[in-house]
Amino acid sequence: MGDVSQVTATIQKTLELASRCTQLETSENYGALGDQVEELEAQAREAFRSKMDVGSLLPKLKAAKPLTPDDLKTLELLIVGDAEYFLKYENDLEQWKSEIKKLLGEMAGLQSSDLDVDRLMHLRALCAEVRRVLPDVVYYLDQKERSAKFEEATRKPLDPEGYRVLAEIIEQMR
Repeated sequence: MGDVSQVTATIQKTLELASRCTQLETSENYGALGDQVEELEAQAREAFRSKMDVGSLLPKLKAAKPLTPDDLKTLELLIVGDAEYFLKYENDLEQWKSEIKKLLGEMAGLQSSDLDVDRLMHLRALCAEVRRVLPDVVYYLDQKERSAKFEEATRKPLDPEGYRVLAEIIEQMR
């Protein structure tokens, strides 16, 4: 079960590790920071789930009983809350798209030139940069689409199949 005090301690540990990364910039240190952030996210997820009232929601879903607005909000937080909060706080999308556009413009400039070894290596570097940024844009759009699908699916009353699917999703989260 998620423990908020443990999450708080892990935040501190993460910040200390991040401070070491800025002092000694190595791939090993930043790799360790990535592992630490992953652990922190897992602890936050478990602490969040422990605060959600799934116990009263699951029987309603299994019995296909009408859901209250609070029930729907709980479902939303459990199923797509991570996506919605990512979208709410993410503010780099336009920067990512702009960077991709700039890099593609540089690629276009290489298209009309003699592709000697230097330009081919430049093209490879540009491709690597686009590949580095694209996953951020794709992730953002995936989260946006996921959130929209949930909203669409819960806009109208649930049918028996919808109740069954939601109950299965909630059971798998336990």
